[in-house]
Amino acid sequence: MDQDRTLEQIAADYARHRAAAVESTQRVAEVSATVTSPQGLVTATVGGQGELRSLTFNSQDYRKMAPAELSRILVETVDRARESALQQMLGALPGTGIAGMSVRDMIAGRIDWDRVLPEQLDISGFNLPGRTA
Repeated sequence: MDQDRTLEQIAADYARHRAAAVESTQRVAEVSATVTSPQGLVTATVGGQGELRSLTFNSQDYRKMAPAELSRILVETVDRARESALQQMLGALPGTGIAGMSVRDMIAGRIDWDRVLPEQLDISGFNLPGRTA
């Protein structure tokens, strides 16, 4: 019956879109960016939310630096790593939100995909022509 095929198509489309949303969220969770300062003094690694995961001094040269200069290098290096992570995340996400959620909410991890897009689509409440309850 054509309606059964349509319901199968709807269910298949739903499953495909849900899988894409879950996969995008997983890719975002795995984002990590590592950047080394231009002078090679320090290497910073940040996660997908921009959180600093590691900071490595690659030499003892920082001991001879003025605090303000060292601070500037650290902040610039971490900022570059954060920008790199952000670009990776934007590449992992669709251009527009999914299920009415903004890309910002998606990036911030504020979406519970199991709640928004449950694994099984319940169509029992739909009153479809030619379908008996």
